[in-house]
Amino acid sequence: MLVLSLVSSAVEVAARVSAKQGLAALDTAQLLLVATAFSALYLLPIVVLGRALKLKREAGLAWGALLGMHLAINYRFEVVLNEFVRDPKVFLGMPAAFLIGLVPALLADSWLRRIPNAAIDGVTLLALGTALWRIQPASPAAGRDGPNVVIITLDTLRMDRLGAYGHTIRTPAIDRLAREGVTFDQAIADAPITEPSHLAMLTGIAPYTSGIVSNGTLLGDRPALLWRTLSVQGYATAGFVSGFPLHGKYGWSQGMDVYDDDFGSIAGVQSLSLVKVWNQVAVKEHALRERNADLTLARALPWIRAHADSPDGPMFAFVHLYDVHGPYDAHGQLPPAPTDGAPLDLPFYWPAKDKAVTDVDWLTQAYDKEVEHVDGAVQQIVDALGSKLDDTLLILTADHGESFTEHGYLFDHGDNLYDPSLRVPLIVRFPGTALAGTRVACQVGGVDLVPTVLELLGINDALPRDGRSLVSALRGEACVSAPVYASTVAGRMVAEPPVAHSRRLPGEKIIFHSEREPEYFDLATDPGELASQSNGASRDALDELVRVLKTGAAIQGASQDNQTMLMLKALGYLTEDEP
Repeated sequence: MLVLSLVSSAVEVAARVSAKQGLAALDTAQLLLVATAFSALYLLPIVVLGRALKLKREAGLAWGALLGMHLAINYRFEVVLNEFVRDPKVFLGMPAAFLIGLVPALLADSWLRRIPNAAIDGVTLLALGTALWRIQPASPAAGRDGPNVVIITLDTLRMDRLGAYGHTIRTPAIDRLAREGVTFDQAIADAPITEPSHLAMLTGIAPYTSGIVSNGTLLGDRPALLWRTLSVQGYATAGFVSGFPLHGKYGWSQGMDVYDDDFGSIAGVQSLSLVKVWNQVAVKEHALRERNADLTLARALPWIRAHADSPDGPMFAFVHLYDVHGPYDAHGQLPPAPTDGAPLDLPFYWPAKDKAVTDVDWLTQAYDKEVEHVDGAVQQIVDALGSKLDDTLLILTADHGESFTEHGYLFDHGDNLYDPSLRVPLIVRFPGTALAGTRVACQVGGVDLVPTVLELLGINDALPRDGRSLVSALRGEACVSAPVYASTVAGRMVAEPPVAHSRRLPGEKIIFHSEREPEYFDLATDPGELASQSNGASRDALDELVRVLKTGAAIQGASQDNQTMLMLKALGYLTEDEP
């Protein structure tokens, strides 16, 4: 049984590992040991059951059980991942997949018993050799001279909760970046959800063009991803992410040399099929969906140190930290949460113990403690750059903010396009170009990040993007505000969720809801977006927003969602015959 477990584990490790995981030989050995232990754990009861039933075909039972389990598990996690267990495709499909592996092996029992041990040993050694070969990094492209690039995104970070933006919170690392770089006072996210906002930031393509407006969406081929361009230019590239919306299974790892999205404590283990079953049974919340900054940095910092001053050329590192995202962990710095009285209406994904909290102020303080925690993580990234800090283009921003209580929306984001979820920090440190201590008042969007990076590096990949370069603003020159068009899936927990869009300028904002009347806000007199107005200015803003939406739909080759189409027709923007 142990021999079968070992050969099974070696084959799976060889099939699962890749250079993108950033594994070393020791990591692969750990992976093999864990896989063998899990294979033996799951194989043992089946073999014992077979003996209890006095089955004569023990070889076929053992081989078939192992093959059947792998087929059933992969069917569950690769084919019907998003289906409930009660769905016939799951509760009938998994046993069918198991039998597909078991029955042929039982029929081939006599042949399986004649397999020589040397053949099994050979397969095992071949699989291990394949695994070690697959973890070797690819040869770098022709190197080029240039600065390193590091982009840090702090998930769910409101702009107004940083010292650099006037808050009393202690964020010395981020405040230092602001003193030594350029701070944008009106940076607006292109979506209040992690995946579409990051795609906009890292491609320069807005959601209304890309068509990606929600988490869990397959990206498809995305040549505009910044690291794909930088890789061609000779950059070593790596990403270290902390939340499931940026998992490589959605397409984020394309073009990366290393993409670390394994949220477990042992590198690579979460890719094993039997571990996925263990997560479903034994791990809280049924699966690992995120990791804290300490675990992410344990993988990111060694890579950054090794490549910051590499003779092979510059490096690009993308580090995503998820700690500020709810539920908040106060890291032992606050008294126990108050639970007397009526519990707050907190998001559905918060665990029961957090949903019992009754005090808004306590949760706000817990959020701030998370911000302080990630500030310490930012300091560690800065330290890892060492003497190459001043030769590095370092950008710190967030994908979206968080509503504390605004608009009756408690400690959440994603379902609306109001400013608490869209205003984010943006700080650029790049000595020699970014004028230290400069504050930029004009409005910019996440889509402006990639065009800015490419111009700073002197790279023109000729790919169409919605954003604009902010290099002149970094140099202290005049900056003109540009509209930012944001999109989100509103009411996400329904079969066909509607999509909302907004157009924002510093003094005005319109939100287009596909299921109710648009809202228009005069931000100069109503910065809290409390009183929607209806006048000529709002109609002009809506005309412009609709024009942009229709242009974006034409570019991506797809129409808007059904609710949006109905609303546009009701408002007179589309005829009944228009698609």
